[in-house]
Amino acid sequence: MKNPFEAMKQLKKLQEKMAKIEEELEQTLVEGTAGGGVVKIIMNAKEEIKEVKIDPEVVNKDEVDILEDLIAAALRDALTKAKEKSAEKMGSLADGLPLPPGLF
Repeated sequence: MKNPFEAMKQLKKLQEKMAKIEEELEQTLVEGTAGGGVVKIIMNAKEEIKEVKIDPEVVNKDEVDILEDLIAAALRDALTKAKEKSAEKMGSLADGLPLPPGLF
């Protein structure tokens, strides 16, 4: 059996890494776009929306459904990018730890 104090040290390191990654995810911004950039959504890698930008040229009361579709598409794009960034950073969390493959 391994030294329990060594396991505690590794757990503490893991917690410190996790806290650092959480902070990085909060600061990492991604931009989702739709309609060639007429709708943009900026969010952090923790999937918190920071900004929604809409080109005034696409605002037309007779085409609200198109604008709604563009907003939804930009949101999906931003969420995909945020999840990718999160997965990248979380993947490094277990580096050097004796954990089963695929856990993170």
